[in-house]
Amino acid sequence: MARNYVGRANLDRLPEAFPGGRDLTGCPPTMIVNSERDSLRASGEACADELLAHGRPVEVRTEPGTSHGLLNRPRRTAFHQTMGTFSTWLSR
Repeated sequence: MARNYVGRANLDRLPEAFPGGRDLTGCPPTMIVNSERDSLRASGEACADELLAHGRPVEVRTEPGTSHGLLNRPRRTAFHQTMGTFSTWLSR
């Protein structure tokens, strides 16, 4: 999964490839939406904690009853709820 994220083999070893473990004070306000039943949910929560520890504004939501990849399912209600969450957050 890490190689898929960065695009090429070996790039996942670069410290700047992923947030975390460094100074995040310059990061913008952030919205994180996690799925309730997602093995990566803890990573989203850890990212939020790290941003908060660096004094960055962050809002975290957990979509109830959802699993990983909820934004890949545009015909489901949770997709529209989450897009509404993002839209509302961005409009503030």
